[in-house]
Amino acid sequence: MVPGILEIKLATTLMAGWMAAASPVPVPANAIALMIESRVATPVEVKLYDENLHVDATVLLNRDGSTDDETKKQIRHLFRCRVTNWSQPMSQRMLAMLADVSDRYEGETIEFVSAYRAQRGESRTSPHRHARALDFRIRGRQLREIRDYLWRNFSEVGIGWYPSEQFVHMDARPTMHDTAWTFLKGKNRYHPYWAELARRPESKTAGVVAAKPGT
Repeated sequence: MVPGILEIKLATTLMAGWMAAASPVPVPANAIALMIESRVATPVEVKLYDENLHVDATVLLNRDGSTDDETKKQIRHLFRCRVTNWSQPMSQRMLAMLADVSDRYEGETIEFVSAYRAQRGESRTSPHRHARALDFRIRGRQLREIRDYLWRNFSEVGIGWYPSEQFVHMDARPTMHDTAWTFLKGKNRYHPYWAELARRPESKTAGVVAAKPGT
C-alpha cells in the first residue's frame, strides 16, 4: 500500500508547485513520472531519539524499509531490548512504516519508547519479541493524528493508542488481520470507535462528532 500513497503525495506536491508558478507551463507526463520515480528512490532521513537512554541518532531508510548493512547494525543496536541488552534485526515492513511516518513528518524526530523486547514475561506472541513493533511519539504532534494516519494507510498491522502513557504502538503482522486498540486503565480495548472513523470515506465522516478519549 505504501507505493500508492507515495505516488499520490508526490503527484500532489508537484502539481501544487506547478500551479503556484507565476506563468505555469505544461509539464510532460513523462517528466512528472521521472520526478516521482526519483523521489521514491531517494532514501528517507529518519531522526530518532531514545527516550530511555536519551540518545539521538539519524539513519537513512529506503521507502521499502531496506537499507545498507551498516545501518541495519546501527538500527539493531538502537532498538535493542533495554532489559536483556539482546538485539535482533528489525522487521523490514515495520521499518517501511517508520520511513513513511518520517517522510510524512519530514524533519521531525521519532521519540521511541520501546522496540525489541526479550525480557522474561514478554508474551511469546508479542510483536515486540519478534522485532516487528515500535512504541513512539512525535513531539508537538497529536497522538490521534499519528494513530489515524497509520490505521488509515496500512494493512496487516496492529495500531495501539496509549493516551495516558503518551505513545502510539505500531507493528507489522503479515498475513494476519488488522488489530486496533486503546490501552486504558491497564487493559486493551479492542475495536475502538476511532478505528472505525479513521477508515471511513471522508464523505461519511463529515459532521461526525469525535468520540471521547479512550473510546
